Amino acid sequence: MSLRFGLIGNQINYSKSPLIHQVISKKLHFDISYELLNVDAEEIPELIDLLKEGYYHGFNVTTPYKERVIPYMDRLTHKANKIGAVNTIYYRNDEVVGDNTDYDGFIGLLETNHISVESKNVYILGTGGGAKAAYHALRDSSANVTVVTRNLTSNKHKFEHVIEYKDIDTKHVDIFVQATPIGTYPNTNVSILTKEEVAGKIVIDLVYNPKVTQIMKDSKKGYNGLHMLIIQAIKSEEIWFDQTIELTKELMKTLKEVIYDE
Repeated sequence: MSLRFGLIGNQINYSKSPLIHQVISKKLHFDISYELLNVDAEEIPELIDLLKEGYYHGFNVTTPYKERVIPYMDRLTHKANKIGAVNTIYYRNDEVVGDNTDYDGFIGLLETNHISVESKNVYILGTGGGAKAAYHALRDSSANVTVVTRNLTSNKHKFEHVIEYKDIDTKHVDIFVQATPIGTYPNTNVSILTKEEVAGKIVIDLVYNPKVTQIMKDSKKGYNGLHMLIIQAIKSEEIWFDQTIELTKELMKTLKEVIYDE
């Protein structure tokens, strides 16, 4: 029997998640379907009910619902509770559980690209679910983290050090983490910062489409969100199927081809 999974989000027709999960599950010899669930917020409870009934076997969650799904969870894992965002949902022991594998994905992005953040001044642009996962991953990796927001009032209590964009002093920045949707396909020629602001800086952009975003082009060295995307997907399947999945060079090559060549 085919197991049914899906990605909960809004305006997500661009997502490569169905292709990614088909490749990973094929490696595990599981028969699955994976749907893009473009829904309004009021439709989320119905999806949770379908999970409880066994119609769905698990969900991923993306923009703009990583925080909005939390009230519908029976339990959060320690990681999801600490981060305050959920990107992986499953039903176990009569409980709807919210977890977060974006954290693992961001750590994997740093490790795969050999990016050292210890004692570095890292500025995160954005305050959404992906930004929250990166924030905690960076703090756990001994970085000095500043979060940059357009709305200081609503975000200053969520992070230890928060500033507005006008207060960025680039002299103190070693690495920018771009965690907003700005620069995502099809609006690929825009950037949240000017070329002058990122010149000479390392930029980690959580966007993966396009492969090279405008802010990456303007930086000294840029890394996209590809590895974060792949690793968070693998970690989700590990949770759903209670199995360890080795990210081999062959699997990484296949996933890259699916993401960028399809």
